[in-house]
Amino acid sequence: MAKPLLTLKDVHVRRGMSVVLDGCSVSVDSGQTVVLTGANGAGKSTLLEAAVGLLPLEQGRVHHDATVIIDADGRRRTSPLTVGTVLQKNGMLGSEVVIEHLQCAMSMSGSTVNAEPFLEAFNLAHRANDMVAHLSQGQARKVAVLAGLLPAFASATPALVLLDEPDAGLDGASVDVLCGWLDQLRGHGHAILIATHDQRLVDRATHTVDVAEGTTAPAHSPSETTLSDLQRQPTKPTRRAAWGVKMHLRTMMWLNTNGMAGLLSLGVLLAMGSFMDGLDEMQQLGFVLAPTMAMGLCGEPLVSALREERAAAWWRAVSGGEPHAGWLPFALGLVMTLMSATALQGVPSMQTLIVGSALCGVVWHGVGWMQRSTQRLARPQAVFVGLLTPVLILPYSLLLSVLS
Repeated sequence: MAKPLLTLKDVHVRRGMSVVLDGCSVSVDSGQTVVLTGANGAGKSTLLEAAVGLLPLEQGRVHHDATVIIDADGRRRTSPLTVGTVLQKNGMLGSEVVIEHLQCAMSMSGSTVNAEPFLEAFNLAHRANDMVAHLSQGQARKVAVLAGLLPAFASATPALVLLDEPDAGLDGASVDVLCGWLDQLRGHGHAILIATHDQRLVDRATHTVDVAEGTTAPAHSPSETTLSDLQRQPTKPTRRAAWGVKMHLRTMMWLNTNGMAGLLSLGVLLAMGSFMDGLDEMQQLGFVLAPTMAMGLCGEPLVSALREERAAAWWRAVSGGEPHAGWLPFALGLVMTLMSATALQGVPSMQTLIVGSALCGVVWHGVGWMQRSTQRLARPQAVFVGLLTPVLILPYSLLLSVLS
């Protein structure tokens, strides 16, 4: 018996001064393809983003299977289902490799399948090892669509697939291929929710929902398509920290922001000449750790990078959180403290190195947490997190006094 994998109950969502969804209730059962209809601005994309937990609710709640993933009181839980998502933006960084992104998306289900036949169907097999930045807009959209579908193909249990205008930028032949895949997924018991104006995708619906009117109507049942044996292979979900470290090392974004701040601070201290001999122990430690502190105060470069194509929103939708630098700031803090202490004092003590490593890591991740918190606001660019960082000077001073 089919069971509801997605349920929105009396959902109210406000964007700015406008109420976009006013008491919306939608349910998608396993084996159903529900298509959202309505004019532009009716709230189709808002409903999809609310369904995946990306938007705060003023009223109501959203269920994935039997779990409430978000409600009007701000409580959030990670979805128990495998979730495949295609947003209006592609949700990928330009520095990602195509096959890596697809494998990362599939890994969220705990298993993978061979992506080559899917890439061939979209005429992308020859671009599998290219970076996303080297693709055309149409090709990048195809990769984004595959990243939304492949987690369900890889999942051995019913998954939830949410697609926002997946046909945008696709040629006619690719849309026909997409329709066939949707029928296969529905026949295998997955639940699919689509926002689209393309009649070919509307024809794949078992039910349609008029978002503006709030009405649900049954549609004709498309023919069943057997899902072939995909030879799933178990895998571990991609860890957000591991992915974040990989992007840091590939793009060297840490050097452009945090590393440069630390090196400039050290350069200024060295330009002041020999001044350490006349200082007490606390003052010397303060100058030694200053470049390391400057590195941490720059925060998490990934926060800015993940604004590209709404990659941060894609990560929150499929994994419940955003990537971060993991252990990298602790290692960088150790190196910077070693450089600073050697240049200003001589051979550093082990305690100084450990404190420098911890200082950089804690401050880096703390500022990064503040940066990520503002991204969910209506106008994140209007919030200057940098204005809040001077409050960290007080605990820095207390740390120095304790250590000295």
